[in-house]
Amino acid sequence: MAHELAIGEKVDVKKANDVAFSFSGTVEKIYTNSALLTIDDFDSEDAVEVEDLKHKTVINFKNIKFKGEEVVAPKPEEEEKKK
Repeated sequence: MAHELAIGEKVDVKKANDVAFSFSGTVEKIYTNSALLTIDDFDSEDAVEVEDLKHKTVINFKNIKFKGEEVVAPKPEEEEKKK
């Protein structure tokens, strides 16, 4: 079961083909398949890249974990009202 992502949650991102480095961050904004994250905790060797990104980046949901769980976008309010 995947976790429904919410703004303000602390998440983890692991280095992958399309992610340059691992870090922990905070969800700032949620898009259809990705989220804007503030980069909070990272290795000191990645400091230059983090500074270049102004401590923010957009990451696909497939690369985000919340307490080890995969994440999904929240359901739109219209879908919630139909149930």
